[in-house]
Amino acid sequence: MRKNVSVLNTILTLMAMLLLSAGCAVKTEPPLSVENMDVSIKPGEDFYRYVNGAWIDKLTIPDDKSRYSVFDILREERDENVRTLLREVSQITDVEKGSITQKIRHFYATGMDTLKIDTAGLSLLHEELELIDKVTTKQDVQDLVARFHTFGLDPLFEGGVEQDFMDSKIYKFMIMQAGVGLPDVEYYTKEDDRSVEIRAEYVKHIARMFELLGDESEVAASNAEIIMDMETRLAEHSKTRLEMRDIPALYNKKDLAQLLELSPEFDWEQYFSNITDLEVNEIIVFAPAFLEEISRLMVDVSTADWKTYLRWNLINRSAEYLSRDFVNQDYRFYSEFLSGSKEIEPRWQRVVAASSEALGEPLGQLYVKKYFPPESKERMVDLVDNLRKSMEKRIRELEWMSESTKEAALEKLAGMNVKIGYPDKWEDFSKLKIETDSYLSNVRRANYFHYYKELDKLPEPVDLKKWSMTPQTVNAGYHPLRNDITFPAAILQPPFFNPDADDAVNYGSIGVVIGHEMTHGFDDQGRHFDKDGNMRDWWSETDTEEFNKRTHLLVEQYDAFVAIDDVHINGKLTLGENIADFGGLSIALEAYRMSLEGKPEPEDIDGLSDEQRFFMAFVQIWRGKIRDKALIRLCQEDVHPWGKFRANGAPFNVPEFYDAFDISPEDPLYRSEEQRPVIW
Repeated sequence: MRKNVSVLNTILTLMAMLLLSAGCAVKTEPPLSVENMDVSIKPGEDFYRYVNGAWIDKLTIPDDKSRYSVFDILREERDENVRTLLREVSQITDVEKGSITQKIRHFYATGMDTLKIDTAGLSLLHEELELIDKVTTKQDVQDLVARFHTFGLDPLFEGGVEQDFMDSKIYKFMIMQAGVGLPDVEYYTKEDDRSVEIRAEYVKHIARMFELLGDESEVAASNAEIIMDMETRLAEHSKTRLEMRDIPALYNKKDLAQLLELSPEFDWEQYFSNITDLEVNEIIVFAPAFLEEISRLMVDVSTADWKTYLRWNLINRSAEYLSRDFVNQDYRFYSEFLSGSKEIEPRWQRVVAASSEALGEPLGQLYVKKYFPPESKERMVDLVDNLRKSMEKRIRELEWMSESTKEAALEKLAGMNVKIGYPDKWEDFSKLKIETDSYLSNVRRANYFHYYKELDKLPEPVDLKKWSMTPQTVNAGYHPLRNDITFPAAILQPPFFNPDADDAVNYGSIGVVIGHEMTHGFDDQGRHFDKDGNMRDWWSETDTEEFNKRTHLLVEQYDAFVAIDDVHINGKLTLGENIADFGGLSIALEAYRMSLEGKPEPEDIDGLSDEQRFFMAFVQIWRGKIRDKALIRLCQEDVHPWGKFRANGAPFNVPEFYDAFDISPEDPLYRSEEQRPVIW
């Protein structure tokens, strides 16, 4: 199912700063098992299957998943661990009201009490539905939009606080497009068979949800058409995912008078008055044309239709916390129809995810204490230092880059902050209130708490020590406005980081991930920001041309990959990840070689050389299976290619890979030297 996302997460996703995505680990396996290989396949024919073929053949996608990979398996293990923590906390009966223990205990308990949720039914929405019923004017509509924003709904647009792109030391309020129910705006506009089918099913889904809300079938069907018309207009004036990757074009600073001029029929002054007492003088608008359309909609759409729209946004964004009829209908469209899953995830797993979203760092403290060994953090510090030295060396040796740009790049690399495992200082959750009344109410309270925790930062100086991920997050990331890389505790385990593995395997897995994150600071988006996280053009014109010429080779390479039928990988959409994979491999290999200086040459293991194991370790972190519908969605919606294409892409641009596996010009994946770019 889809989740609401914070402004910060939206920005990080737009900038494609690795949210890695995919993979699977079996901890009883050796670090690299030859039993997982399919040696009937030549490495130059399909390196992904050569390394993972036997393992993939044995893998079955669970019915409640649309894909299953290393990441998914690690997340399942993480969920089991967090569930254990939640159960342990739930056994504590003598808890002080307002304590973290009480909050964790009651949030999880209300989420698991399906009898109470089903019995309550629509009464859980009584307050919001009553507010919608009382709407009589367009101003009432706008006031309710503001109120809904404060507790996690997203009618019309999304707003929140993040660092100013041009001055990263201060915060600004940012407004982004939102307010539609389909996961990609192009589903509303494209005329291919799949998009047409999605629109038809979406209208049916909306009607069924209105029926669950109590509308007669004819009224529900009419309401669905109203919603589709309104959301289509919003989508037609939204930026596509590819357009959202044009970072400079997202930065449109407006003062309040300019915002009112851009979108005069929406009372922005009243909006900010509704959500905060703080003075909001400047706003960053990501998509000006979208706000212009909001203004036109305020004129064109009747108050009655706006009430219908608000009712839809309410039930659509609340469905997973309501009774099972809403939960099941929500699942049938978003997971079964769109992604091909065969059954809904277990209740406990969904509540664990919601608990971690609501109480991330408090749960993270418990997670780290029980599951994260301190020595893992120490070894990561050494690895990061080695990768930084490697990247510095490679930058200095670049032939295509001018000295002035090199110096700026080296300054950015030297200033890159590293966050490993967990924060040095934990967030204060004392203002979060969690009660025993209902799951939905607790979700609302958590959303409200997080909304104002971010909004209250507006007049404060930026704290670079704050984390944008929780320790139990199975992922890693680069934050361009803070110029930092983050490796949460939950990802620092096999197959990404294995204390028992030989160095070649660790450099080929977590080493590449570290290099990947570093490279994001210099990819097609990260390169727009300097060492202080300010959006500034620190490149010479010639360097920019050379960079674009080289990255275009990657676009062509990935465009040629056929995912399924006539669906190709989108080389432009995935460019940031593909640059980072290529850079990560190159930097990690250099770091591994530097680590061998003065040491005996490593012996073969299982008949594999150390460099072969290095490249194979990279490929095994991407192994998995994906359902057809999910793969089609991923190609349209995600900046990350499916693992097969990451495995068959980046290595074929690294010269050492050709020697390690005797790749010849006759092999299907062979790339000539002219096709292999030298970037970082």
